[in-house]
Amino acid sequence: MRCGFLTFAALIFGSVAIACASPETALQALKDRQRVIERAQAALDRSPDDSTKEAALDRAVAETFDFDRLAHESIGRHWAAMTPAQQSEYMRLFRSLVHRSTVRKLENYRAAGTEYTDVQGDSTEAVITTIVTSTKGEQVAIQYKLHRVNERWWIWDTTIGLDTEITEYDVSTAENYRSAFNKLVSDEGINGLLSKLREKERGGTEL
Repeated sequence: MRCGFLTFAALIFGSVAIACASPETALQALKDRQRVIERAQAALDRSPDDSTKEAALDRAVAETFDFDRLAHESIGRHWAAMTPAQQSEYMRLFRSLVHRSTVRKLENYRAAGTEYTDVQGDSTEAVITTIVTSTKGEQVAIQYKLHRVNERWWIWDTTIGLDTEITEYDVSTAENYRSAFNKLVSDEGINGLLSKLREKERGGTEL
């Protein structure tokens, strides 16, 4: 009934027909987000010193990746052992560092083409495997994990293969961070981990 009303309203006002569109699929979302990033990269290529173009790429990354989900998956079981203040600082530092790292990588990497080879999932979680060809003609498999939050799909983890397929030996971003964080917490505790993250933020280095 709501959709019928909106359709009727659209005939009169000509502005709300989009509300009756079918929900966006994970594959559509991934393709759309990648196109936005590619447009931002192309604009930056044309004007590499333009701060507005840099901000556009930064915004495209913020609207594509769910760094909060990645942060929780990366810290794993240690989250429950943190105080609220430690949790808050960890989330802030992680978001800042991984966002910056992602933007820097996208500033330097260009894809010439993407083949979407496998899509698995349901209405809330999806895994999409692709084969990406670089501008140098090299091919590599990249697997994206997405989840749907408030009717919108977000990328929260990626796995890069050593060849054109993802194998059981390939480690995702979340798994890689979790392994490193487990070792740091084991050796130096939660405060040691936070200290390392603060040091990276101050130094402008990548996580």
